[in-house]
Formats: sequence, C-alpha cells, structure tokens
Amino acid sequence: MNSGLYQFADNVIHTSDKDLGAETVAAVVITGLAVVFIGLILLIALVWLYGKIFQAVNDKAAKKAAAAAAAKSEAKAEKAHAPAPAPVIEDGIEEEVAAVIAAAIAAYGAQTGKKLAVRSIRSADGGSGSRRVRNAWGAAALSEATRPF
Repeated sequence: MNSGLYQFADNVIHTSDKDLGAETVAAVVITGLAVVFIGLILLIALVWLYGKIFQAVNDKAAKKAAAAAAAKSEAKAEKAHAPAPAPVIEDGIEEEVAAVIAAAIAAYGAQTGKKLAVRSIRSADGGSGSRRVRNAWGAAALSEATRPF
C-alpha cells in the first residue's frame, strides 16, 4: 500500500486532495475553543456548587455544636449555683475541727482558682483509736514486703 494513498469503498483519496480552506480551519479552531471554555465553565460551576453544599452542611453542624455548648454551659451554671451538699462528718470529730478543715480547703481553692468542696471528714485511724496509724513510708514498706512474686 502506498503511504499517500487511501481507498474506501472504491473511492481513492489522496492525502494531497485534502486542501482545507481558511473557513474550515477557523470553524474547527473556534469550535475547539468553545468546547474547552464551556467545559471549564461547567467545571467551575460544579466546584462552586459543591462548595456551597459543604458550607451549608458545615454551618448546620456548627449551629448544632453551638447549641450543645450553650446547653452544656447552662447546665454547668445551674450546677455551680446549686449549694454544695453538707459534708458527712464521722462521729467523734468535733464541729470546730470540721470547720477548720473546710476553711483550709476553701482557702486553698481560692488560691488556685478552683472551687473545692468537702464531701466527707473521717479520722485517719477509722475512728476506732485502737488501730495503729502508719505513715506513708510505713505503709509503702509494708506493701513492698508483702507483695506477691
């Protein structure tokens, strides 16, 4: 087969016979540019639409989060205004001792900026008085000596 000769259904077409006019070339170029720009415009519109959809979803989620935070802060404010329950004081501890302990804890809380409350007060030996009280070092030594292998 000759490189410059094509045959289709008994018609012989030479490549040199395809002399395109200026009007045909201009039409092809303009059509190509129009297709490219229309495609770009459609892509821009699609990306813009996706942006609006995701922005609406994010705004809705932000509103829910803000409402939940507001409800949580209201519940916290109500809880903060509620008076602390009276501490449970073990029998045998005088009221003055309990008042001093509560005042010391309140002063410490004021220094650190935290609101502290006394929930219970009991003696270190459990109130019986017959049991020997160990300090922290003695308790650590006892637990070290009796721990299982």
